[in-house]
Parts: sequence; structure tokens; C-alpha cells
Amino acid sequence: MAHDLRKLLRFLSGKKLEPSAVILDGRTLQSTPESGARAGYDGHKRKKGSKVHVAVDTLGHLLALKVTAANEQERAQVGDLC
Repeated sequence: MAHDLRKLLRFLSGKKLEPSAVILDGRTLQSTPESGARAGYDGHKRKKGSKVHVAVDTLGHLLALKVTAANEQERAQVGDLC
């Protein structure tokens, strides 16, 4: 459903249905008791928790999302997101 909605919004914006560029980003979220063993420590941000890796098109529409432990490197997730 989200895939079809993204295509419709791109069409209405006058863009091609499939994106030709992708923006990758990651964000560290502080851990909660529910995160349990998934939580890791991000030394750069000095936070213990989970890291959310996202891929969006140039209009900001979500293409892919992956949640890992915070100690995972962002560059290692590029293959999974693309």
C-alpha cells in the first residue's frame, strides 16, 4: 500500500514513478526496557539504544527502514537498505 501511495504521489508531483536517487540516514534512539538485548552503545552519540536506518526518495517518501543495535555501523546497512 505504501509503495503504491509513493508512486501516486510521485506521479502527481510530475516525477518518474521510480526514484533515481536515494537519501540514506540513521538515527540513534535511547533504549527502553523493551529493547532488551537489541540495545547497543553508540560511542559517537554516547547513547545506549537502537539505531534506525532509513532510505527515502528525494521527496522524502519512505523506501526502506531497518532497526539495529546502536553499535552497528551505518555504512554496513547500505546494502540492506538499497
